[in-house]
Amino acid sequence: MYGNYKTKRASEAWKLVMSNFTDDLWTEIFLRLPFESLLRFKSVSKTWFSIISSHRFAISHLAIAPKDDQILIVHHEKGYPEDGEDGHFSFYHLDSRRILENLNFPYSQGEYPFKPEDSELIGSECGIACVSVCVSDWKAAKNNYDLYLWNPATKQSKLIPPYALHGYHMSDAALGFGFDHIDLDFKVVRVISCTRSAEVYSSNMNNWHKIKQKISDGPIKFHICFHGFLCALQHYSGSKGMVAFDLNKEVFICRINVPVSSFEFGSSSEIAQYKDSIAFIHSDSIMDGKINLWTLDNEACLSGGGVEASWTKVLILDVGVPFLFVEGLFNNTQFLLFGVGGDRLLYNSNNKSSTEVPGYPNIATCEFFKYTKSLFSLTGFKRIKWAAPS
Repeated sequence: MYGNYKTKRASEAWKLVMSNFTDDLWTEIFLRLPFESLLRFKSVSKTWFSIISSHRFAISHLAIAPKDDQILIVHHEKGYPEDGEDGHFSFYHLDSRRILENLNFPYSQGEYPFKPEDSELIGSECGIACVSVCVSDWKAAKNNYDLYLWNPATKQSKLIPPYALHGYHMSDAALGFGFDHIDLDFKVVRVISCTRSAEVYSSNMNNWHKIKQKISDGPIKFHICFHGFLCALQHYSGSKGMVAFDLNKEVFICRINVPVSSFEFGSSSEIAQYKDSIAFIHSDSIMDGKINLWTLDNEACLSGGGVEASWTKVLILDVGVPFLFVEGLFNNTQFLLFGVGGDRLLYNSNNKSSTEVPGYPNIATCEFFKYTKSLFSLTGFKRIKWAAPS
């Protein structure tokens, strides 16, 4: 009896303490807690769930949480099943060159009446990844490819509704993925080069809508999302330029000049982030073994208005070995290079040393992005169910 009385008094005291905590105070406390703890605390009460599940809390927690920018989300090439090469995804640590966690796929086991033959990692922003899954051989499919938004850290995902523009194969379309920090909206951009048309998917609205603006003629490849702009390279008439898509205003700025616009056989170019600027990376030829890097002087050209882009060359690196192209730039010092024989090298521009990246796991070309765990949960997200390996 006495024990029940003490329990009741303790419960009442706890309720009194809790009642004196405002939502703002809880928010300040939660912001200082690790990701794993917050996932558990979402189930404590409706108030805690509401605070932790909000987009504004997720973006604030992401901004102050400790980060390891060597962690990547990667897509493994599909190969021999007995070797585990089933086209799955994983977290990978670049410096230690090891798999941190097998993520399987962005959909539940048994979601399809067949094993999808091909997937592609489109992008990763604020802990959410965008993945395309080939379903072209499935008669019930509404598109050749299904698109998923996926939070691998929380093991939740959602299937995006079918495209607004139909009748085009994946090879005829360019896909980009980014986060609109103004409206807190994840967006997928799809460009059909042959018709110069485009459409945008909004996670807030959960639908696609066509962009009235016609883009410049020529194939596009999206590279990065930077400060609310999706940046791409576009080839046209033997030249190349940069394209910027404003994720909030949903307009394209095309034919932004780049430092090297000539289109020569064996050369390669990449748009990347270097420190807090957009970088243009170029190598002249396979045998040259050199990396040239320019940074954009200001972002005014991304918003249009006739402002011409100006660039400053900040790096000229001699790797010392031939390579086909730069696949990625990490920590502003490490360049991941795709070698002539399909091998990979990690080149450190500070100590000018190259380290061979192991051939296993067989990561798909250019299908990896920096990843930081986030609490973002989108309307329509479902828990992914995948059986543990026996």
